[in-house]
Amino acid sequence: MGFNKTIVEHSLISCGRHCCLCHKFCGTKIELHHIKQRKDGGEDSFDNCLPLCFDCHADVMQYNPDHPKGKKYTESELKRHRENWYEKVKQSEGSAITDSSYLNLDKSTFERLNKLLDSKTLMYFIKQNGFIGGSFPDKIFLDIYKFLVECELPEFEFIDADLEGLKSELKQNLEKLDKLISKHTFSAGPKSQGIPHEWEIRQPERLDKAIDDFTKLTPIVSDNYETLIKLGRRKLYAN
Repeated sequence: MGFNKTIVEHSLISCGRHCCLCHKFCGTKIELHHIKQRKDGGEDSFDNCLPLCFDCHADVMQYNPDHPKGKKYTESELKRHRENWYEKVKQSEGSAITDSSYLNLDKSTFERLNKLLDSKTLMYFIKQNGFIGGSFPDKIFLDIYKFLVECELPEFEFIDADLEGLKSELKQNLEKLDKLISKHTFSAGPKSQGIPHEWEIRQPERLDKAIDDFTKLTPIVSDNYETLIKLGRRKLYAN
């Protein structure tokens, strides 16, 4: 059968259509997971329902107990992740943060994010150069790494669910970009790196692949960032 219409609607509203594990905003790309599987006696109930993005749903489902690798999500852990996220969505109160203490915390997080992802240097480079316009300073790579490290800190979190969802999505895409830089770029002189020039003659297919990967991902990163900054300004500084 599956979850009924009332439970589906209640769950999607409670999570704000964000994934309860990674917190990114999913829109229509969201699935409702049975925390306790139906084959194991799990019910089609609100308490047994967990909204997840496609990636997290696959991650939760792929664990093989016959060949264990890593740590499986427990039912109680999944419920705690869900309840914590539902509470964050509830605290956000829709479009505005009204509690002054929460507002100040989110302003501090927003200002820290702006410092780490400077729109005039790092983010401008990502938008305009996209790693395919020649060599770039090592600092660009290091600045992305610093942001990703900061994202692992518990205090670097927005109380507002919409802002936290966008930050989580930006983090995921910067992780992908970080991997592409490691894969496709190499030292290009003192304190710089880039796609090797010799690939144009020796490995044209590898060059095309690098350009294609960067060209697809960098506009997504830029859009993530700009959406987050614009929403943060409206929510945190409008009054």
